Amino acid sequence: MRNKKVNARDQYIRDLYAAETELLTQIRATLAEQNLSIHVSPEEGKLLQVLVRLHRSKHIVEIGTLGGYSALWMAEALPADGHITTFEKSSERAEMARKHIATSPYTKKITVVEGDAHAMLREHKGKVDMVFIDAEKTGYPDYLEWAEQHLPVGGLLVADNTFLFDTVFSEAPEGEAKMWNAMRQFNAALAERFEAIILPTAEGLSIALKPAK
Repeated sequence: MRNKKVNARDQYIRDLYAAETELLTQIRATLAEQNLSIHVSPEEGKLLQVLVRLHRSKHIVEIGTLGGYSALWMAEALPADGHITTFEKSSERAEMARKHIATSPYTKKITVVEGDAHAMLREHKGKVDMVFIDAEKTGYPDYLEWAEQHLPVGGLLVADNTFLFDTVFSEAPEGEAKMWNAMRQFNAALAERFEAIILPTAEGLSIALKPAK
């Protein structure tokens, strides 16, 4: 998400439904200090947590770790034998996430994999029943291809920022054309090949299930 002022509606939701742990509050403050307020919001984190519980996900692949904020929201909803593998290209951000996770109750449930996800995902051999995408937007079509190949029927895919900062529904790019084209391609492919919808959150959150062929 962008670093936006929280309106009364969102604050109401946060206060009532999406109270952060002390660690999550600390992570969000740390990221804000570093001008990295591009993670999911507390209410979106809670939504991810609810989706994990509803879907009964056990093996999650997250693409884009940042400070570990969203991974920690999801980890709370995992069963005892559940696990999140989260990919982060930046060594600095990966190390920051590891430090945050190490102070949480979920150190054994989250593995941070450092490196380019496009390459590292090809090496991933574990089970996956949920994929959460929140990384560089030009990579979304490739991440979708990987998810479609590796998710089982009924597998859950969630992707953030699919409104592309309110530009994806414009008739022509309002910024970087490569990013706009990639997100348009991702959204069209998701609509065609999955049971999917974009929730009208601040940035657009796509939720999809892999159908039977």
